[in-house]
Amino acid sequence: MPFIERLASREIYRNPWLIFREDDIRRPDGSPGIYAVVDKPTYALVLPYDGERFRLVEQFRYPVGARRWEFPQGTAPDLADTPPAELAARELREETGLSATSFEALGLLDVAPG
Repeated sequence: MPFIERLASREIYRNPWLIFREDDIRRPDGSPGIYAVVDKPTYALVLPYDGERFRLVEQFRYPVGARRWEFPQGTAPDLADTPPAELAARELREETGLSATSFEALGLLDVAPG
């Protein structure tokens, strides 16, 4: 399968939760292009289930300008590479005050892969 070749990369912006970069690329047909990429550290999405129901948190989300119901989720500050179960426990505790007796990894989730 053809792939896209990265020719150059520039960091545009950085904060404690993400890095935004711009990559110059060459497409499989040889034409040049550019990609904007958001690099984030390990991300945890927790689906707290107590055997009868799932727990959600209500949070204001600035980008959409509204409060939303969602599962506890997030990344560690300072771009820390935190083990997934440790990060999941942290997010659950911070956002709900709950703790879990166990965690089961369900897979990997790319938040915005496009």
